[in-house]
Amino acid sequence: MLLGAASSGRAQVNRRDIPIATQPQQRFNSGQDIQPIFEGWSLNDDGSFNFLFGYLNRNYAERPHVPVGESNFFSPGEPDRGQPAYFYPRTNRYQFEVRVPADFPRDGELIWEVTRLGSTQRAYGWLQAEWEIDVNTITSNGRTQFGRSVEELYGNVAPSVTVEASHQSVTVGQPVTLMARMRDDELPTALPERDEDEPRPRRRDPTLVPPDDAPDIPDNIPQYSKPTPTRNHMSVLWVVYRGPSDAEFEPAGYQEWEDGMEGDGWTSGTFETTVTFSEPGTYTLRAFASDAMLISKANVTVTVTE
Repeated sequence: MLLGAASSGRAQVNRRDIPIATQPQQRFNSGQDIQPIFEGWSLNDDGSFNFLFGYLNRNYAERPHVPVGESNFFSPGEPDRGQPAYFYPRTNRYQFEVRVPADFPRDGELIWEVTRLGSTQRAYGWLQAEWEIDVNTITSNGRTQFGRSVEELYGNVAPSVTVEASHQSVTVGQPVTLMARMRDDELPTALPERDEDEPRPRRRDPTLVPPDDAPDIPDNIPQYSKPTPTRNHMSVLWVVYRGPSDAEFEPAGYQEWEDGMEGDGWTSGTFETTVTFSEPGTYTLRAFASDAMLISKANVTVTVTE
């Protein structure tokens, strides 16, 4: 069962107010906070480091907007490190990287702090040896390797992507055309196509099988399903990265390269998407561009007026 906020004031629901025996079963539709996540660090060729971050939006439906500023900032140093300000439900891993210099202190910390509904949560980035990660870690956790070999993974180069919008300033309801142009090496190689009608094998039989005459369980609360890239060909996903509200993308989800589109779908591809806004504000839109294994990112900003 999904629950909304505890009161009309949308106060943060305190776990202490929920019986311990039922806490693992509680799912909240809205009214919860944002937990920043430090995913790990990687070493760059020039000796600098990338700190990778994601987040957990504890809501199952609500998408909070927490503008970069006093409630969404990094410290020490520059408070804006390219972090998101619009948060999709549940766990969203490897959303952005922060480059720190080669002389970043081994005992130093880079802290991302997000406050919502009076609840402050932090992620601490540091150079602890056990937190070093690479593309194998990222693709394994993101499930984007699709069974390909580690040798192919390490030989693959992430795609390059450039983006543009047909208009930088529009009014509410006015469509904007987004273009994403990708270039890539010849990796990864194609995998056999799946028969979508063929049932997927189970890892194990279910422990509870309802009787044949059992009624269907109603599900009247829509839940967010995180899009995943395609296992073959290039694909592009557009999201609201910063902005006061959601936007309508057409097509939604990852758009796979298809015959008839510009490019060959493996070393080049051009993707066209339409976006429409229902609320005024300044929006940063992010494209996640996948080569069917590795993902690159690019942003475009659109200002929306009444």
